[in-house]
Amino acid sequence: MYLSDLKELLAAKEFVSLRTALKEISPVDLVDGWDHFDREERPVLFRLMPRQRSLQLFEELDPAHQEELLGALKVPDVEELVADLDPAETGRILRGLPKPLVRQLDAILRKGSGGARAAEVASYPEESVGALMRTRYLTVSPRWTCREALSRVSASTRLRLIENTYLDVLFAVDTGDRFLGTVTLKELVVAPADMPVGELVDAQAQAMLPELDREEAARIFHRYRLPCAAVVDRDRRILGVVLDADMDEVAAEETEEDIAKMAGTRAGLLDEPVWRMTWVRSPWLLATCAGYILVSRIIQHYEPVLTHVIALASFMPLIAAMGGNVGAQTATIIVRGMATGEVEMSDMSRVCFKETCVGALLGSFYGCVMAGVSYMIYGSTLGLGFSAVIGIGMAVSTTTAAAIGSFEPFVFHRLKIDPATATAPLITCIADMVSTTTYLTVATVLLR
Repeated sequence: MYLSDLKELLAAKEFVSLRTALKEISPVDLVDGWDHFDREERPVLFRLMPRQRSLQLFEELDPAHQEELLGALKVPDVEELVADLDPAETGRILRGLPKPLVRQLDAILRKGSGGARAAEVASYPEESVGALMRTRYLTVSPRWTCREALSRVSASTRLRLIENTYLDVLFAVDTGDRFLGTVTLKELVVAPADMPVGELVDAQAQAMLPELDREEAARIFHRYRLPCAAVVDRDRRILGVVLDADMDEVAAEETEEDIAKMAGTRAGLLDEPVWRMTWVRSPWLLATCAGYILVSRIIQHYEPVLTHVIALASFMPLIAAMGGNVGAQTATIIVRGMATGEVEMSDMSRVCFKETCVGALLGSFYGCVMAGVSYMIYGSTLGLGFSAVIGIGMAVSTTTAAAIGSFEPFVFHRLKIDPATATAPLITCIADMVSTTTYLTVATVLLR
């Protein structure tokens, strides 16, 4: 509803009412409706928004809309915007913009104090901690009293930039700006005013190098339940800070990628052209197709027993599907464990044994169930031997599939192949091969 109201106010050029209305609308909601406004309306909305909200809006926009907005704004407006942005955020924006616009912004950045920091952040690899770090944080000296520290925090923080300044945790540094530890703002507030800050400093606080891979950083955050971590150079000089909110986004992105890889594709594929989508999804489907050609050859090899006992064919899809599902479940659990750091290569023997035992228990239970079902259906004509074939086939198939599903991710990891990409498309195919062979071999022996 607010979109149509804003459009009407824009058309009527009632800018005072428009400014009032924009104070009541969340920038996040406005981003969702940004495409409803044309290229002439968007800069007007941006200029009329309160300064803090316009800053948040800009940070939430996608790179294409950021580029469009920067091109439409006047130079003083751009200078004001860039001055308010965290240099780290500016660096991330620069990474996604075309080179001509980057050169224009670079000239503006050089006029301010944040230009060098923005360029530094932009220079780090996109998958590194350095590309994620924020550079608006506060440092304290361990020699200050808590009263002095709070006074300096108040004096050095501008109200309009408070949303982009990290205040929950302060970073203790020496005279060379080297990281010593952390102290929380609430500790400073409740501590005796004359207590030295050094007595509150947590010297065991985590610090990370800017080159560290962000996925590894997310594991560290998850393991130690960190609210933040300092980013330091080789000499322990503080460069910035990464927050748990940043790591949550990384973990969500990695999970999305892993889920897509487990399906033999990748995240964000819906935005690609049709030919690209087809190309990305085809390699593992081709491998699966080749595997099932082999399955058909296995079935052909056992054609004599299938010809004599037609009822065997009715249970083949069920047994193959159960084995494939158990194998896929096992592989998914282990691949996810590897991604989060819960499962290491050193855990291979323990994990494989445990998952195989789970598969054996599941197989025994469902084998007994299906033996009973098959006896109810075919017991009067094919006897107890046929039911035993179904039960044993189900038990062996499920156990074997669990063993393969637990072992395969470790093999791919050892071969430097991403287990998330390679495991799922192949595990059902291999499990089907094994279960079909096992099932028909048991049938050949028991029903001879």
